[in-house]
Amino acid sequence: MVSINSLLRPGLEDLEPYEPVRPLDVIARELGIATDDLAKLDANENLYGPIPAVREAAANADLHIYPDPAQVRLREAIGDYLSISPDSVVAGAGSDELLDLLFRAVAPERVVTTPPTFGMYRFLAGISGCEVVEVMRGEGFELDEPGIAAAVRDGANLVFVTSPNNPTGNLTTNETVASLCKLPALIVVDEAYAEFAGKTAVGLVESNENLVVLRTFSKWAALAGLRVGYAVCAPSLQANLMAMKQPYNVNAAADAAACAAIEHREEVFVTVRALVDERDRMVRELSRFEWLVPHPSQANFVLFRVLGHDVGRVADDLRRRGVLVRTYSRPELQGYLRISAGRRQDTERLLAALEESAG
Repeated sequence: MVSINSLLRPGLEDLEPYEPVRPLDVIARELGIATDDLAKLDANENLYGPIPAVREAAANADLHIYPDPAQVRLREAIGDYLSISPDSVVAGAGSDELLDLLFRAVAPERVVTTPPTFGMYRFLAGISGCEVVEVMRGEGFELDEPGIAAAVRDGANLVFVTSPNNPTGNLTTNETVASLCKLPALIVVDEAYAEFAGKTAVGLVESNENLVVLRTFSKWAALAGLRVGYAVCAPSLQANLMAMKQPYNVNAAADAAACAAIEHREEVFVTVRALVDERDRMVRELSRFEWLVPHPSQANFVLFRVLGHDVGRVADDLRRRGVLVRTYSRPELQGYLRISAGRRQDTERLLAALEESAG
């Protein structure tokens, strides 16, 4: 009998898995709570959901016909949204697919990540079999630019920066991005939460061929379940990524919904502003719990440092009361909770659960 391990690439058994959130219906069954009674504050989703026009567009998509492999309508809509050429845009099944494409396009031996940050970069590096150089952020979670430059000098040619950073919520300035672009490496700025911050590095792409800006419809447009994101990059790189991607990578419903979200963006942004307002209200209300110390955030979530309490126990207490928050296993995030901004009723459930738990 042939052993399957003899046919697989060496190192897969040591792959560190990504830690996704669990499905809401599964958690609801475990807790014996209706899904509508859960406050899902662990995945940075837009809990208002898609607006009716977006739902209608997805429902009316031609599901029996293959989607447009050239993504013409979607790329044109994104170009209009960001005032850029569609030739600088390539869409994917979420930003995760585009990250995977970039790994395959560059085929790096060494990549730079800036922990604490989004775990998908390290996960994809593991799949690609390349070395990860972790340039840790400072005490205020700011980037260590000299450290990144040193890593590039040592051979890294792919750098990942998240802005606003997940899970810390702070921005990387365009001045810093422009400085990083002077390095001989592909600089990838992941802007999954840019709509909540109102800041972007997209304007720097035209003058920096080694810059890629990733965006997504998952957060602001409430399309996390449809998986549609995009990259903004130099047309030469865009052409390569379009050639590499799977032909029908953005499904018909996702394409239609994303285009509708852009067309009706003024209505969608009502929920974006509501989440920002609720984020700020959450911070104000949670100030009554002196053991929860918030880090300033420009995303739709807040990272809280937990003082004098066991983080795991706090999260478990909240979970038993139907409130889901995010904890982390990485050492630099021990002692922290990340709590997404939700609707007003979600914040009220959070506050009530904390009061009960503290009591």
